Amino acid sequence: MKITFGILAHVDAGKTTLSEQILYLTNTIRSLGSVNKQNSFLDYNDVERERGITVFSEQASFVLNNNQYCLIDTPGHVDFSTELERVLEALDYAVLLIDGTDGIQGHTETIWGLLREYHVPTFLFINKLDRETADYEKTIGELKDSFSREIMDFTNIFSEISEEIAAAAAETREDILDQFIEGNLCFDEIRDEIIRLIQEENIFPCLGGAAATGQGVEKFLQIFSSLTRTDYDNSLPFTGKVIKIRYDEQKERQTFLKITSGKIHVKEPILDGQKINQIRFYNGEKYIVSQEASAGDIVAVTGLKNSYSGMGLGESGSEQQQVNRIMPTLQAKVLYETDISDKAIVEIFHILEEEDPMLFCQWEASLKQLKIHIMGKIQLEILKAAVLKRFGVEITFAQPQVVYLETISGPVTGHGHFEPLRHYAEVAVRLEPGVLGSGITFSSECHVDTLALNFQNLIKTHVFEKKHRGVLTGSELTDIHIILIWGRAHIKHTEGGDFREALYRAIRQGLMKADSLILEPYYAFTIKIAQEHVGRVMNDITKYSGSFQAPDIKNGLAIISGKGPVASFVNYGEEIASFSGGRGQISFRFAGYHPCHNPDEVIKARDYDPDGDIDNPSCSVFCAKGTSYVVNWYEAENYMHYFR
Repeated sequence: MKITFGILAHVDAGKTTLSEQILYLTNTIRSLGSVNKQNSFLDYNDVERERGITVFSEQASFVLNNNQYCLIDTPGHVDFSTELERVLEALDYAVLLIDGTDGIQGHTETIWGLLREYHVPTFLFINKLDRETADYEKTIGELKDSFSREIMDFTNIFSEISEEIAAAAAETREDILDQFIEGNLCFDEIRDEIIRLIQEENIFPCLGGAAATGQGVEKFLQIFSSLTRTDYDNSLPFTGKVIKIRYDEQKERQTFLKITSGKIHVKEPILDGQKINQIRFYNGEKYIVSQEASAGDIVAVTGLKNSYSGMGLGESGSEQQQVNRIMPTLQAKVLYETDISDKAIVEIFHILEEEDPMLFCQWEASLKQLKIHIMGKIQLEILKAAVLKRFGVEITFAQPQVVYLETISGPVTGHGHFEPLRHYAEVAVRLEPGVLGSGITFSSECHVDTLALNFQNLIKTHVFEKKHRGVLTGSELTDIHIILIWGRAHIKHTEGGDFREALYRAIRQGLMKADSLILEPYYAFTIKIAQEHVGRVMNDITKYSGSFQAPDIKNGLAIISGKGPVASFVNYGEEIASFSGGRGQISFRFAGYHPCHNPDEVIKARDYDPDGDIDNPSCSVFCAKGTSYVVNWYEAENYMHYFR
């Protein structure tokens, strides 16, 4: 049986330390490494060791009770949470680590939410119980209150079945509760029930210990291995999911994938005729080469050029993509010396974007500048160091800015015509506001008698092959449903690219007429502060256009939860640390995009000219008497064939 599990937690909770203990106890490593000594097994990247934090999700394998386990150590810092999210679909189980001295942090809440959205069965381990300030009972109580009442103490599960565990199992087996009351219930009798309840996310086992000393880790492993199960099938056709893209030291492109059914072999084509050149099983930074891999394995393969993170392979279908719940909220311009070519910088960041698609690299040719999306300033420091070490190029970054988006408040029609000499296409679309967070969606109301289905499918492809820009600030367009209502082709002169041009002009022409809105990212925050500072904090939240719930005050400590714009709160942590003498803290998690609180200021600051954006024209191109001419968006409808 093959089982993949990830260890997840907020930063400094002890993930890497727990990973070291597990690998040591299972004889995978001979001695314990540590973050402080820069010799941990899974943090082998130079940048990780120098910074003392996990940046990349890495894997190690071990055998326990005749089962093959793959352990994935994930980043804990919020700046690298997109890296964490990428591996979630590869996990059979998760181990959520909680700091027994600090309890639930903002990022812990984010991780718990992601695990529930991805439906990953979860075990919890309360760490650092060797410290005087740690309290296992108090922490598990907080977890029940904040996350789920189904989080249950499994410390003595082998010898003693608690009433709440028995009650949960009794929902499907009526005899269990009677046996419990009579004192005749033992672990082996209900093991299968508990396994099923864990897999269905109806029970979340919780244990505790101290990873630094090894306290409780062996017991956790015993219980974890007794209560985890998978049923991968090698006889089915191959399916898999791409977890990440990584370039090795020889700059060879590797596709890391989880095989969910079937097998793969070297020299076998698995993506658009592209064959696997090599199959690698990684264990830390080292790997072994194999001729095949089967269901349940996580491997790196070489030879695939068009793979990308989140892609489904085999019968999963390459069109299936992971929909990310965590999105970068900041954007920074890449700065570099004039003796470095633009092409070289773009190529470097193309590689980095393959490895981290959330960078959303954007090269603006007219301004000769490259912008990337980021989660925070720590990520910029890591990128700067990584580019220097990997590519020998020194870069810096401009001050990060908030990433805004644009949408529309009501329906509008748009028309685009593209007819230079010997070309022809005309498109009419209706733009409608979409559901918040839905992105760009498409449907067609155009009859096939009006426009052939192959052209309609081509238009659909063009809708999704670029990021459309709004007309207020030039920010990316989102939450809009694009409906094809009409189209026309020419029997001789229409080529594929003609519909691309007509469609983009139709979308743009509609946006120029629409009531557009600016959306900005929001943080949900939790502030822990001394009671004496509560008034100051509440005033600040209001001043920064945020909202909050009534403070929860206990023993002189106040906990304030709320929501506010990233632009206003991004540096508020430093402000809290200053006026509280370092004793106050704030934790953030992404809370989605909402209407901008200061749109006029943002529009003025961006100073965007939609008519001057040559990459996103709103005009249409017509032809008369063998000569092409341009018609501006506000006059174009007078020339459209749609109205004739």
